[in-house]
Amino acid sequence: MFIDHTNRRVLDVIEGRDKGLIVNYLRTHKGGVFGELQEVTCDMWDAYVNATLEVFGDKVKVTIDRFHVMKNFQEQLTEARREIQRGLGKEEAKELKGTRWLWQTNPENLSEEQRQQLAQLKERFPRLKQLVEQRESLRAIFEDTTIKDAASGTNRLQGWMEQAKTLGLKALDKFGKTLGNWLDKIANYFTWRSSNGRTEGFNHGLRAILWRAFGMVNFRHFRLRVLDRFGSPRKP
Repeated sequence: MFIDHTNRRVLDVIEGRDKGLIVNYLRTHKGGVFGELQEVTCDMWDAYVNATLEVFGDKVKVTIDRFHVMKNFQEQLTEARREIQRGLGKEEAKELKGTRWLWQTNPENLSEEQRQQLAQLKERFPRLKQLVEQRESLRAIFEDTTIKDAASGTNRLQGWMEQAKTLGLKALDKFGKTLGNWLDKIANYFTWRSSNGRTEGFNHGLRAILWRAFGMVNFRHFRLRVLDRFGSPRKP
């Protein structure tokens, strides 16, 4: 799915996400709808990035969506938490049963009672406290509006990676490697603060079309329905 973030609309839907299909589509529309393209936001899928670079070169900035970065981190946070719990005794591990929600939820989304429970668990399990603090410090970097360019963002993220290494957790090391591999494109976020949040909203709309139709086997019909529903520019 191709999204026009400026006009808040779906530009098109193609039948697949392999590099060849994407390159063909971008080349076909390079002098038209993409004539003034400045930035592409996407998740960490090689085909999206490589296709964009092949067609547009360095004339277009590729930005990895920050929310996909945090989603990847949340997955590794779960594994890191399990890694810590495997080193605990039976009784200690029993205390943590059913607390996953507390460790993974942003503090502002917890009730006062839940925040108090989490605070007690942090005191009881300092390594888990460190793990959660790493997540919050990563969030804080993305939300820090004083970071205004990719170079500054890169420096802050590299500092975070060095600190995360000190915890000695394999899952965090794995995330650090992913972050390092995509660092330049993740750091591009700090220039214009673009994200794929709207894309996720349109994805929900596309799923609703499929749900109402009890599934669709004809891609052409599906594409036409998507463009009819979401293809017009939205009013500011």
